[in-house]
Amino acid sequence: MLFQMSGLFIRIFNLLFFPTKEWKTIAEEDNSRQTIYKKFVVPLLCFMTIATIVGTWLYTTRELYTLGYVIYKIAILWSSLSVALYVSAFLVTEIMAQQLGQRNHKRDFALMAYSASVAYLVIIVWAMFPFFSEFLVLILYSCYLYWIGIPFIIQREGREQTFYGLLSFSIMMITYILTFFLFGKILKAMLVSS
Repeated sequence: MLFQMSGLFIRIFNLLFFPTKEWKTIAEEDNSRQTIYKKFVVPLLCFMTIATIVGTWLYTTRELYTLGYVIYKIAILWSSLSVALYVSAFLVTEIMAQQLGQRNHKRDFALMAYSASVAYLVIIVWAMFPFFSEFLVLILYSCYLYWIGIPFIIQREGREQTFYGLLSFSIMMITYILTFFLFGKILKAMLVSS
């Protein structure tokens, strides 16, 4: 377990500071979506859960700090981020298969999951320290990671890289917004008393 966690931190560190080299390494791997989700996304979601509990405990007013409210915040993170990741990766793969003649669910999922690492880290810090909301702009570094990962993982450059990047990014943003809104409404009705 400790070895897996160190591997997670090494991957994130390399993506932050040596992204080109790390994308080359990732391109040589053949991990399934389930493996990437279990070994990379789930630990980050666990850190988000801990950060959410600590941040809610430290910075929320006593009226809002109920068990239902904390469970709601955790459930919306897990459900919206997990579902959005899988759904957007699936949609991007299928749409790109029509446009570019390439279908590889594992590679599209890997590109999205690994490039989102910065966004996950920023969300973890923000969940613990909500007054740092200005730092949410650092999520844009995930967009940069995604962009430079396309030639290595999807093997598209030039116009195809631009087309793939713009279309897939649009799909991801719409999917994330819709799932966050949908799960937010459903889970709030179920878990937070009015």
